[in-house]
Amino acid sequence: MNDIKIKICGLMREKDVESCIRNGVDIVGFVTEYPVEVPWNMDRKRTKELITFFRETRERYGSSAKCCIVSGGDSDKLSGLIEELEPDYLQMHYKEDCRIIREVTGRKGASKTVVIKTVPNDAAERIRQSGNEEPSAAAAAFAESGAGIILVDARGAENAAGSSAKLDEKLYNEVKEAVDIPVMAAGGITAENVKSIINDLSPDMIDVMTGVEESTGVKSEAKIEKLIQQIKVRKG
Repeated sequence: MNDIKIKICGLMREKDVESCIRNGVDIVGFVTEYPVEVPWNMDRKRTKELITFFRETRERYGSSAKCCIVSGGDSDKLSGLIEELEPDYLQMHYKEDCRIIREVTGRKGASKTVVIKTVPNDAAERIRQSGNEEPSAAAAAFAESGAGIILVDARGAENAAGSSAKLDEKLYNEVKEAVDIPVMAAGGITAENVKSIINDLSPDMIDVMTGVEESTGVKSEAKIEKLIQQIKVRKG
């Protein structure tokens, strides 16, 4: 579509998966066995059904879209999810540290799955996960440990179920300057503000969840279409 990759996350229905593929979304995301109770969470059986549907639908549309699972936990759990579901991306979005990144990316068969690692919003958690308080240094440590994409998200483990958090643009810029891998922006992105976010941040990737929902877990095709159109207009 353009040089900004678009991820729509929190998909729970076949209808919404197909809507994303039909509208040219680059990455579809499924929240899978997340350690904190969130309304988009699914077990791996349901996720596997949706990924199978995604792959069949992608082929039918001739799409190059990819899939991502969003989870958290220890390396055995995350590696097990990769082995069973074979996602293109694994988004570590809980309290995973550099050791877990290294263990997961070092497992046999993991090379086809790119790790997306979230930079914690909390300084103490950044220190615990990376050994660094500064967001830029934490992001660099995650990249060095094997993450292929860094995520700056208004959501973290402490507010994962929320819907009103806004992206910290200063934090995004600090992280983007610190690493030479793609940096994804997430938090409060909608069709109404996506052009200004692109203007201000020039993000490599954006991640949208509640910004294209009719209600929790139910995506709106009209909102997806409008988001995509705004990006096309901006980049066109």
